[in-house]
Amino acid sequence: MDRILLLPGDGYGPSIIDAAERTVTMATGDVEIVRGDIGFAAYERTGELLPSDTADLVRECGTAICGPVKDYRDDVGKTFNPLESLKVGLDLYAVKRSFRTLSDDLGVPGLDITLWASNMTLGSDIVESRDIDGITISKYIRSSSYSRMMARALTDLELSGKGSVVCVTQDTLFPDSSNMFSETFDSLFDPSVFDTDHRNVQYWASKFVRDPKEFDYVVCADLYSNVAAGIMAGLTGGNRLSPIAYIGEGCTLILPGLYKTFEDVPKGYANPTSAITAATIALSNMGRKKEALSVIRALMETYDAGERTPDVGGTLTTAEFTDRVLSRI
Repeated sequence: MDRILLLPGDGYGPSIIDAAERTVTMATGDVEIVRGDIGFAAYERTGELLPSDTADLVRECGTAICGPVKDYRDDVGKTFNPLESLKVGLDLYAVKRSFRTLSDDLGVPGLDITLWASNMTLGSDIVESRDIDGITISKYIRSSSYSRMMARALTDLELSGKGSVVCVTQDTLFPDSSNMFSETFDSLFDPSVFDTDHRNVQYWASKFVRDPKEFDYVVCADLYSNVAAGIMAGLTGGNRLSPIAYIGEGCTLILPGLYKTFEDVPKGYANPTSAITAATIALSNMGRKKEALSVIRALMETYDAGERTPDVGGTLTTAEFTDRVLSRI
């Protein structure tokens, strides 16, 4: 039986992860739900913010959906986040984000685009050194961080049935790393099979906002992936509506889109849209594309009906919005 691990996290996390669980249960009756802990709940249970069995559960289940996790301070006052430690421990080297306009009033009608990039935490080593005049920043990039990510992106593109992909770099500022990125792209994405192109990030951004449907997929150098994701999110309703999938060998960790701070969310009114979408990613990863599409259709119908949480112009609570979506599956 397929399994999905749920990690509620901190703050409003349990409420939106509950929406993901209910979505999986409604869409299919034969997926086992496994629960684990990270953050404060884990600390209460084990005395650790990231128990060792949490990483083991992710590996065993293969797919996990995790709510937001707060930053914490260690004994010497250094800030750290157990979720980042989990990504490193699992070697989640690729990042995939899919952006879809759920309702015409939220962004560009009909926009559905996928962004792939390397995980910056794993793919490079950044060193800062201070002298009397300032700070020197150096960045070492491993070529394997590009090839591993792009191999996953290629497989995803092939499975999607779509055919256009653009490689985004900044060759005027970082020519060597951009060339390495472009060469890796060309070695994998066959222009006789796919409609491919290369774009400098500034040109890509200016062209994208005018013609966002030109390409189905964007493969972006990690230095600019957050900028690219921000532009795509802005054209489809905002960051909190789109989950982020961190992908490694044999396991995927899916994070719902976040609010800027935990305090931005009125109690009981967190928007569970990205958690529900995270459930569709998990279902798709298991080969349950029909079930995933039924959830997406229900989500879009709910938005079109004007049934929404306050952050997108409605009045529904987290639970009420989830009820409306599930009633349409």
